Amino acid sequence: MLRRFSILFLIGFAVSIAAEEVSSLKIWNSKTKSYGDWSEILKQAEEYDVVIWGEEHDDEEGHRAELAFFQKFTGSFPASALSLEMLEKDQQLILDEYAKNVIPDRQLLAGSNHWKNFASDYYPLVKHAKESSSSIVCANPPRRYVNAVARKGTVAYSDFSNEVYHWIPEAHTLKQNISPGYHTKLLSMFQADHSRDSEPKSNLPGPENMILAQFMWDQGMAESISREIYRSGRKIFHVNGRFHSDDEGGVVFRLRKMGHKVLVLSVFPEGKEEEGDFSKLGDFVILTKGR
Repeated sequence: MLRRFSILFLIGFAVSIAAEEVSSLKIWNSKTKSYGDWSEILKQAEEYDVVIWGEEHDDEEGHRAELAFFQKFTGSFPASALSLEMLEKDQQLILDEYAKNVIPDRQLLAGSNHWKNFASDYYPLVKHAKESSSSIVCANPPRRYVNAVARKGTVAYSDFSNEVYHWIPEAHTLKQNISPGYHTKLLSMFQADHSRDSEPKSNLPGPENMILAQFMWDQGMAESISREIYRSGRKIFHVNGRFHSDDEGGVVFRLRKMGHKVLVLSVFPEGKEEEGDFSKLGDFVILTKGR
């Protein structure tokens, strides 16, 4: 009990100082090709259905900036929604119960399905969503089914029970609406992963199945966001790893093909990408100091 109280206290403290700890950020506006501030992002966001925050999962200052921006976002757009890659669709009932005060914070945090850094980095977002009456979207297909596709390809769908189809995209949609160059980018990455093993393992998923699994993440998140837009009409703040959204990648391209207007933020430590024109990465690039 004491440990849970300590965690909640530390998270509450982090929330209270989030806005004070991001003064070192650099915000690149790809439209004006110059550095600006939060107000430029919020002004542009007025014209969009979705704002995607593409993060580096271990970027500590990036997480503080994420919360600070979301607080500003809900201030500018009171009827909004928080969508997270870090929450899976079969967790939606739990998050709905949390938002309605059916379960307390400690019970939410006790869940076994959370990312290891959920309490420190994503729970503050969820807590603020609740406090600002923003809806919460568990965007990702459950990992166990994506892992099955990584191992077997789409033939894995024949093993799933009917209930599972509420949580995953239909198999035929995985290879639809893929941005130019995205498959090549993924293939290069997964082939490199295989080549690092001096002794290839027979149980390691092949690159094409790994790509299908990535498509499953992308399509699943895009569908979750799109459904929330049509269900509630709310403006969405979605957080995912930036690989899903840089260069008009997976989630972004699919959402635009669905007819939604998407504003893309790419957030990473300064020096991670070559300095210069960051326009290809997103509409805004936010450079942090990392840790």
